Amino acid sequence: MRNLLFVLVLLLVCVVGLGFYLEWFKFSSSRDPETGRVGGQLSFDKDKLKSDVEKAKQKLSSPSSQAKEQENGN
Repeated sequence: MRNLLFVLVLLLVCVVGLGFYLEWFKFSSSRDPETGRVGGQLSFDKDKLKSDVEKAKQKLSSPSSQAKEQENGN
């Protein structure tokens, strides 16, 4: 059970890291000059995520379709 939890947490960290790297998530902070309070905002770009998923699907399907064409050609 402990190993499963470790794998799930590791997977979550990888997805969040990849999301920040590919700019699916953005974090911004601001400071109120009068009160000195610091605030943060986390935003999620669903359109960027959808376009990246479509690009990945196209790249993954391209080699398999090329392999099928080569099999049919031989």
